[in-house]
Amino acid sequence: MDREAAVIRAEMSQTRAELDRKIARLEDRARDMSPRRYWERHKPEYLLDQMIGGVLTLVGISLAWSHLRSRRHQRARVRAALASYEAW
Repeated sequence: MDREAAVIRAEMSQTRAELDRKIARLEDRARDMSPRRYWERHKPEYLLDQMIGGVLTLVGISLAWSHLRSRRHQRARVRAALASYEAW
């Protein structure tokens, strides 16, 4: 009877140890999937790359902004042209 209890205790402790290892591995994977760790793995390595990316981002924003502004002015010009045409 004592042997059976000892075997069961040994199996339980082994199972606990395996579960603890699995939990530790899952926690490590969860930490590696955080946004900060992802950025650390994929960020540009050189300052020049970061600067080029920043400049390209600013150029893209300025182009988008100018496109939006020109569309507003274009609509106003079309409305003015239609209004002057209707006045004839």
